[in-house]
Amino acid sequence: MDAIADNTTARYSQSREKNWADYLLIAGLIIYAFASTFSIAASQIGLGLALIAFVALYRDGKASFKPTSFSGPYAFLVLTAIMAVFRAEYHVRALVEVKSFLVIFSFYLVYWPDTLSDQRTRILNIYLFSAALIAAFSCAHSYIFMRLGDHAQGFFSTSITFGECQALATLALIHKLVNSRHSPGTKLMWLLALTVTMTSLILSFTRGAWMGFAAGFAVLFVGFPRRLLPIVAVSILSFAIALHFSPYMRERISGFDVSKILTTADKSFNQNFESIAIMSSFHRLYIWQRGFTMLKDNHAFGIGAKNMKYHYYRLSTDYERENNLVWSHQHNNFMQMLLSYGFIGLIAFLYFIISLVKFTMTGTGNAQYGALAIFVCFLTFGLTEHSWGDEEVIMMTFFLTGLMICSTEEKASQG
Repeated sequence: MDAIADNTTARYSQSREKNWADYLLIAGLIIYAFASTFSIAASQIGLGLALIAFVALYRDGKASFKPTSFSGPYAFLVLTAIMAVFRAEYHVRALVEVKSFLVIFSFYLVYWPDTLSDQRTRILNIYLFSAALIAAFSCAHSYIFMRLGDHAQGFFSTSITFGECQALATLALIHKLVNSRHSPGTKLMWLLALTVTMTSLILSFTRGAWMGFAAGFAVLFVGFPRRLLPIVAVSILSFAIALHFSPYMRERISGFDVSKILTTADKSFNQNFESIAIMSSFHRLYIWQRGFTMLKDNHAFGIGAKNMKYHYYRLSTDYERENNLVWSHQHNNFMQMLLSYGFIGLIAFLYFIISLVKFTMTGTGNAQYGALAIFVCFLTFGLTEHSWGDEEVIMMTFFLTGLMICSTEEKASQG
């Protein structure tokens, strides 16, 4: 009966005459979808317009808040952030950082409105088109200007997190290809977009992005094993060729050698590192070690958000200060949550993750694997980067997860 009522509501929402708020909601989400691959400011403006439109629709009784099983765990996580404010040295910094949890609206603004049921595919296509354009620009720029040791980048405000953003886009493109039927021409277009996007991901030389993509792809492979076999074969061949001809790629791959990383653990910053990749891995080990040291007197509630640099500076040596080796975050989502909000915050974070993963798996068929792949990709980034603190990455993750969950539910209701 609930499913019938939901379908009736959706049909009513689609049949009624649209007003300015409907068009503003769609326009805001389209702005976000197009701008999210290159501009944080423009994408936030798009989400802001969409939020204004949703509030107007809600006040008119034309939209509602659909319940989600992870909203309680997320509220618990926000509460731990507020509690940590009182333990912080810089209270204002910690309090202001609480607003970063508003990124969840990038999920809800595509999940709540029933009026978007006929627009979500269009919004996703615009996002994928934008990601492919940025990838093409990056590949062309790399071909003309890149030197050995350079990384492919996007432009404007997403250049630093380009690899992570392209990993998410590549997974979304793959899911688009295998989860729907396409005409030969459309399929060729998406394959070209996938080729360019995957090339830009490889050229980013970002190991965390590679790991995230591999983890997300493994999730997709569970859902679509036969359809993904050709992509697996081509990807392995392309990667092998790139590995053979690119010494820098071999150097980046060497950074996954755990034994080499551990040999540096008990040494100092001014040691001779075998490669830049090994050095960056050493830095992370050192940062995490310092994180546990900071946590000694702040087990329960942490040191507060945006307070790490103060504590790190007090622990740092003269060499670290002189060489700008004082960090403001932990390069790991889980360590960052633990240090900022304590063990209670880490428990809340894990509770939220488990709840959202379970929520993504409530759909029918194989469509839910797309949402799960995106979120698993993001979680894997978080093993080597503080991706929760990168607004462009976390917003894109929630946005794509929401779009794909809605796709799952719409297919289930049509069935």
